Amino acid sequence: MKNSLVFFIAAMLLINLQSGNAQTRGLVFGDVVWQILIPDNPGTTLQDKQVRSLKQIPDVNGDNVNDVIAATGNYWTICYSGINGSIIWQYSTHFGSINTGSVEWEDAVDIADVNSDGIFDAVIGCGGGNEMVYALNGINGNVLWSYGDVISTSDGDIESVKIKYDYNGDGKKDVLVSASGTTNGGRHALICLNALNGEVIFYRTQPQPFTDDVVATESGGAIGVNNNGSPYSVTGFDSLGNTTWSYTGPGNTWSLKEMPDVNGDSVNDIIGLGGFTGSVFAISGNSGTQIWTRSLGSGNNGKITLLDDADGNGFADFTLSGPQAAFRVDTKTGNTIWSNTTGSSYLRGVDNMGDVTGDSIDDIVIATQLQPRLIVLNGMNGNILFDHSFGTTLTQRGDRAAVLNDIDTNGVNEFMGGNREGKVICFYGGNGTMTSVNNENIQPVKFKLYQNYPNPFNPKTTINYETQIPAFVTLKVYNIKGEEIALLAEEKQNAGVYEFEFDGSDIPSGIYFYTLYAGEFKIDTKRMILLK
Repeated sequence: MKNSLVFFIAAMLLINLQSGNAQTRGLVFGDVVWQILIPDNPGTTLQDKQVRSLKQIPDVNGDNVNDVIAATGNYWTICYSGINGSIIWQYSTHFGSINTGSVEWEDAVDIADVNSDGIFDAVIGCGGGNEMVYALNGINGNVLWSYGDVISTSDGDIESVKIKYDYNGDGKKDVLVSASGTTNGGRHALICLNALNGEVIFYRTQPQPFTDDVVATESGGAIGVNNNGSPYSVTGFDSLGNTTWSYTGPGNTWSLKEMPDVNGDSVNDIIGLGGFTGSVFAISGNSGTQIWTRSLGSGNNGKITLLDDADGNGFADFTLSGPQAAFRVDTKTGNTIWSNTTGSSYLRGVDNMGDVTGDSIDDIVIATQLQPRLIVLNGMNGNILFDHSFGTTLTQRGDRAAVLNDIDTNGVNEFMGGNREGKVICFYGGNGTMTSVNNENIQPVKFKLYQNYPNPFNPKTTINYETQIPAFVTLKVYNIKGEEIALLAEEKQNAGVYEFEFDGSDIPSGIYFYTLYAGEFKIDTKRMILLK
């Protein structure tokens, strides 16, 4: 079964390269798997094709490969096939002079199964004259629900959408929204929406007219607020949305990220990126008390991304876009593990690639402004492993970097870049080659193993898989030595989607693998990271 899957993916990849002509050699690290250009939107003359958000979505079209969501400046949210870049569906938020606007911010897109049909969906938040939140069906892009005033054009942009925790106790992760305002009004609110129907769970107006990023945490969350200038704050809230603490920040809060506990109080903490000075800070998740702060030099709007523990001190690392150099930083101390100026100006996109070098350390993909590039850095030392040029001018700048989970099931992820002029390119992650095959060998896929969520996790994570036929199914978890540490499923199951929770409370931080078997055949193995 696994061989059939690899044959299928290899055939599809090579058929779609070079105008449909299969290559005679296999793909190697850094080869282009597919590339597309964002299409014109016929509803408007404004064809700003900038890729503003680029994220993978678990398989929505049934080919056992994760797909891609791209949100653009010309009002599109488009779902692309992870195998060949063909359009699965597209949704336009251009409705005319009223209620028209695009996704403005990278993290105003999040991915979750909001309608509980076993297929992940896209939840987007818009700005401009739209200022709405839409839950889009992952299968066809139809609107499942929407939130906002379709008439008003002055409510304030949706800055961030996060789906991570259940706030109303119905067992379903809810949607946190940072809704900004205007100097003379607007919402400037923290809003929590029921993921099933978009109904408001809580609505909390913020003391400042503008909001920034929002983060969901196990104790509630935090949101950045500002006055179109100082004061700048990060405000903590509980699971009801009530304010619990406030932290004075260094500037606009571009990014907030929950991280495993670093101050020893057994509560997850928060990393933030603020201002135009590349200022990063760690604060307590339950009190907002500063743990450490650092400046990484001149910076811009960016995003924090968690990594594994390269320096071996038992705490996660992180990297980020925004500054003019690439950094790997220790979450415990804020100390720089390594840095690389990369030969470019601002870093505009970043993602955790997983391990592509075989040293069990997460590597990093980055999109840069000038020169416009997509680069891959060795996670251990920051050295450049791959370098692709989008061009030479600011209109070609690299804007977003993202990962596409292991489309050929060889244990290494693929990676993507999106740029200012609307190009999206998927590159092969390596670890072997794929060669063309006879289409007669293609067999239908009967099983799907999804990437665990969240990942990294602490201490619990959810593993999903799908069976399209009745089978005796086994799901096991292994440590990096190949030793079995957990048996999550071992039974005859009917066709359907299954979900299991893995609890890592009693095992150390590290890299683990989970494997799905059907009968005696190994279907797929995926990698997950426990960070305590």
